[in-house]
Amino acid sequence: MKILLYNYLFVVFLLVQACNQTQTEANNKPQVLPTVSTIQPIIGIIQKKEQVNGQVVYFNKTTITAPVTGYITDVKTALGNKVKKGDLLFKIQTKESKALQNSNISAPKQFGVIPVYASSSGFINSLTITEPGVFITEGNSMATVIKNTDLLIQVNAPFEYSQLLKSKTNVAIELPNKNVVTVNFYKALQTVDPVSQTQQLLFKLKEFTPLPENLNVVVTIISKHKNNSTILPKDVVLTNETQDEFWIMKVNQDSLALKVPVKIGIANNEEVEILSPALSTSDRFIVKGAYGLPDSSKVKFK
Repeated sequence: MKILLYNYLFVVFLLVQACNQTQTEANNKPQVLPTVSTIQPIIGIIQKKEQVNGQVVYFNKTTITAPVTGYITDVKTALGNKVKKGDLLFKIQTKESKALQNSNISAPKQFGVIPVYASSSGFINSLTITEPGVFITEGNSMATVIKNTDLLIQVNAPFEYSQLLKSKTNVAIELPNKNVVTVNFYKALQTVDPVSQTQQLLFKLKEFTPLPENLNVVVTIISKHKNNSTILPKDVVLTNETQDEFWIMKVNQDSLALKVPVKIGIANNEEVEILSPALSTSDRFIVKGAYGLPDSSKVKFK
C-alpha cells in the first residue's frame, strides 16, 4: 500500500514540475506587440459639403403651332437644328387646296400652301412633325424652339440648404460624365413644396456650355466651414456603438497607446475637427491598428 502511495506522489511531483517548466517557457517567450501606424494633427481649414440634385431646364421656349388645318407638304428642319427668326420650317397645304388639286379645276401650283416660319431664334428642342404627308389640325404643336442662352439649373433644395445657396457664386455642378461646371445663383421661387419642404432655386452657368434639357446634375454646397481647426484623419477617431462617445489613441515616448477622450466638431468623409482637448502638432496618434486596442497598451510602429 505504501509503495502505491509513493508511486502516486511521484507522478504528481513529475506533473507539477512539467507544468512549472511550461509556465516558465511561456513567461520567457517574447511578447508580440501590436503594430500600428501613427499620424500628427494639422492646423487648417475644414469644410463639410452637402450634395443636392438638380436638372437642366430652359425657361424661354417658343412653340410653333399650325396656323391652318391641312397636310404637311415640306419639312425644312430637324431635331437639334439651329434656327434663326424667320427661317422657313414647314409648308402646309390646306384641305381646300388639296381638294382643288385632286379635281379637274386648274389652280396655281402654290395656291393654298401656307409657309410656317420660326418666330424666334434658337434650337429645335422638340419636333412633332418629321416628314411630309402628315395631316395636322389648326393650333396643334409642330415644334419647340429654345434659346440655349436661357439655360438654367433648377435645384430642389431642402429649405435649410436653400438659405446657404441664395446669392452664392461659383457653385460646383457635377454632370453625369463627371465633368464639373460652375454656376452662379440666379433666383429662388418663393414657394416650398408642402410634402418634401424643398425650395426651387435657379442657377445660371458662369460660362455657357450647351447642355440637353432635363439632364440630371449634382450640386455641391459647403454647409460648414472653419479656419484654424485642429484636424485629424477620420480613421484616427474611434467611437462606441451609439456614437455618443469619441476617443483617440495617443502614443507617448514609451510606445504606450493612451486612450484620450475627445469632443469633435465638423466632420466630413476624410477629416474630423478636434475641439477638445488641445492637441499639439507634435503629438502622434494611431491611424491604423487602434481598433480594439486597450488603454495603455504597448505598441510598435509599422
